[in-house]
Amino acid sequence: MDPSQPDGDALNARRDALRAAAWQLSSPIRAERDAGESVLVAARDAAVPALVFVLDAVVRGPPRAHAHSPVARAALLLGALGDRGAIPVLCRVVREGRLSGDDGAFVARALAELCDGRDAFDDLVRATLEALASSPDMFTRAYAAEGFGALGDARSKARVVALSQDGAPWVRERAAAVLQRLADASARMSAEATSLVDFAALVQDAERAGGVLKPLLDDLRDERRAVRDAAVTELVRVGKPAVPALINLINQPNVRARIGAATALGRLQPPEAAGPLLIAAAAPASTAEERELRPIALRALANCLTGTEEGLAASILPMARDADRFTRAAALLCLGRLADRRGMKAVVAAVLESDPFVVESAAVALSEGVREDDVELTRPLLVALAKRPPPKAAVKEAILIALSRIAIEDPALRVRARHRVRKDINATTASARKAAIVLLERMYGPDDEAPLSTIDDVADRLADDHPDVRIVAASFLVRHLPPGMTGYAERLGAAMRRRERTLSLVCLDALQRHDTIEARAVVHAAILDADAVVSARAIEIKATPVPTRREWAFVPRPASSTSTPTPAPSLLPRTAPEGSRRVSVAGDDDDDVVSAKDGVEAGNDDNDDNDDNDDETEKESSGSPSP
Repeated sequence: MDPSQPDGDALNARRDALRAAAWQLSSPIRAERDAGESVLVAARDAAVPALVFVLDAVVRGPPRAHAHSPVARAALLLGALGDRGAIPVLCRVVREGRLSGDDGAFVARALAELCDGRDAFDDLVRATLEALASSPDMFTRAYAAEGFGALGDARSKARVVALSQDGAPWVRERAAAVLQRLADASARMSAEATSLVDFAALVQDAERAGGVLKPLLDDLRDERRAVRDAAVTELVRVGKPAVPALINLINQPNVRARIGAATALGRLQPPEAAGPLLIAAAAPASTAEERELRPIALRALANCLTGTEEGLAASILPMARDADRFTRAAALLCLGRLADRRGMKAVVAAVLESDPFVVESAAVALSEGVREDDVELTRPLLVALAKRPPPKAAVKEAILIALSRIAIEDPALRVRARHRVRKDINATTASARKAAIVLLERMYGPDDEAPLSTIDDVADRLADDHPDVRIVAASFLVRHLPPGMTGYAERLGAAMRRRERTLSLVCLDALQRHDTIEARAVVHAAILDADAVVSARAIEIKATPVPTRREWAFVPRPASSTSTPTPAPSLLPRTAPEGSRRVSVAGDDDDDVVSAKDGVEAGNDDNDDNDDNDDETEKESSGSPSP
């Protein structure tokens, strides 16, 4: 006995297991039916005898003997497995009247998949198809037409012609497709000889029709939404090999199939589908299905764009002004992902719309599409940021992210941007806070120092509950913290005690800039940090020259009041924080000067309609150093 072959007991056990799985198709519990089907699908060809056995039992037993008919699922599996040996039992199921519910459609579909020209003279097969073609169910009649088409003889063709005049549009459509296939096959067969070139053409035609994917592509035309959705899921699972057939389908006249193909292409995201999808979206829409296709095709197009496409903006811009909100929203997503900058003004304008769905799509397009050189978008973005009522959190985040990408060099625009953005240091969402701080960090420089009140607001974010916000706040202090400003050594030290490496390293750089004995003490403590990277950086900073600053405090006061600085005791001589733009207040000594700026901006933040006359400036007021 060959040890590699299973023994009789093992074969019997496997046969019984498959039969038990086939019987599960009649269970009233869907989970059990699904479990049985999974076992049978995994067994593939070995499952055929078990399925035939169950159908034989249905034929032999009394009508409706089972809580749930196993016929539909068994027929579907037999058709998919392609075993012609199942044809007789499927015919007997119909002849003995064992169909219930929608069993007839599944049996007819299985016969259409299993039969061919060899069955054209089998009276049992023909009688079965005739019975199915007379069914009151239109799906059963439609698949019966495909079954007659599989037989392919003259009598069968005449029966398909009759079904092409059926009262149900879906039956007529299927029968017409069968007649077209029969005509094509007849034309090929009438050729005088069959050459290798002819064979290649046959293969090419089959591939154009979808090849092995054809049943799924046909399901995209189905009137039932569930069938279409299942076909889309399967085609997406097939992946890249399905793309050519889907692109071909989106160029076909059937609108329902085009909607399914566009949906699948949007999930597969092939760049080569951009052109066909744009054509589908731009086509005139006169029916409800054609109007449904436009936004679906546009959203799929947005997913397929790479940003390098040229010449698409002119066709998409009119759709950004379409009466349909879904079409406008999808067009805005496309414009945000194009290299052509003409569409970005339309995106910014859409942020000011009243329709929240369109506004949110415009916000996504903004966050994805703004470039460094889009300076002309700065003013409209600032107007959108100041809109009343305030934009939603997601929209505000998108505007701030967009502004942070633009290189704003014009002094007036920089002042306006600082004025608009400063309050968002304390925005409700972490993304908005982070974007505001990143933007403000770029808005100041050595000759245009950040106001102390702005620095203080950013420093509060060292204790933010989001790690990214804490890091950008520390980075802001590295660039803009005035040396010696009181209390900051302790605040940076508290941030370092979170034991987050990136945050600790940035805080160490800020402490080095702080340049005081208090800051040096925090750096010295960091030498003992458990993180070797943080410890090494602290040792490196400690090796730099000793601090030259003493701590000083800034206390904002009204511009008309006066204040006299009171020096704090220190072992080192006090020097003024750097920066000539700050208003100076005399200290105890004639050359002891402390300068500061409060950073409170003037201007009406609630009304920015007249940008050309808006001369907002940042007020500056003096401060008092105190112990």
